Amino acid sequence: MAEPYLLIVTGMPGAGKSTLANELAKKFFMPVISRDQIKEGYVHTFGKSHAELPPETNKIVTDIFFKTLIGLINNNVSVIAEAAFQHGVWSSMLEQFIKKARIYLIICKVENKTALDRFVRRRIDNKLREYFHGDKVIEPGAVSYEEPRINVPTVYIDTSNEYVPSVEELQKIIFEHNISD
Repeated sequence: MAEPYLLIVTGMPGAGKSTLANELAKKFFMPVISRDQIKEGYVHTFGKSHAELPPETNKIVTDIFFKTLIGLINNNVSVIAEAAFQHGVWSSMLEQFIKKARIYLIICKVENKTALDRFVRRRIDNKLREYFHGDKVIEPGAVSYEEPRINVPTVYIDTSNEYVPSVEELQKIIFEHNISD
């Protein structure tokens, strides 16, 4: 039996992960499991802001995120997983999928200033962002991000303007012309 696909979309805050993951979902006909969206649902349940929830909230949400992915992969559902996966924190959790799925690590790359500008713009445009995520205004270079390093095919995508490589090129890399328009 064929293994499901697990497309891991990651990058620093403001790198364009969510936008790219949603674009891939439309083009590839796959669901997106977003850690941020799970967090938002969790915060809604309690009716309290991120700052009012217990300190272990992020760990709880991350556990839910991975349990959801495991459930989908174990039931042969191909999926796009989107989060700011950090090497030291998340790589061991990602490695559990290596023998269960065809994994592609897709790392969004932009200059730090672009990521910061997007991060700040997101907070200005969405006043509830801090309520759900605790996002604070940050200084350039203040965000520490160490991309995951796992032994799977890895594609870097420049998300500064148009995607390089394009979504169509990424589709060929991943599916080797198995999906046509």
